[in-house]
Amino acid sequence: MIVGKYAGCYVDELPNSYLRWICSQDFPKSILVVAKAKLKESPYSSEYLSISRHTYDQFSLRFIEKWEQRADKTTGLGTFIVKEAEQAWSEGIDVSKHRHQDDGILKELDGIVWVFNVSQQFSDYKDVITCYPPLST
Repeated sequence: MIVGKYAGCYVDELPNSYLRWICSQDFPKSILVVAKAKLKESPYSSEYLSISRHTYDQFSLRFIEKWEQRADKTTGLGTFIVKEAEQAWSEGIDVSKHRHQDDGILKELDGIVWVFNVSQQFSDYKDVITCYPPLST
């Protein structure tokens, strides 16, 4: 990397969270290929979905009862949020407005609107930017 927080570091030495972010940006193809390869090898990247800290905060403030009421008491909050977001991505209703090409994709499922950013280079990599209750109509 030649700029930013990790300037001087090799791409394959970066943390997975940063690699997932790289995959959602317009980096040169050579950097994206290395980032994707490292994520694929990692035991911690079985999910091609990155959840932002803001999403964790918003979920825990607004929807924590969903996690507290889950049947599987062995699932941690992070894994639960990822699984909920994955289900929203695959089964949710697209409520995006698509005002311009860089808008996120909004999917609503079970009383939560999830805001996704999809990598322009690798469409299987997604970031969840935030989540919130549906807006009143």
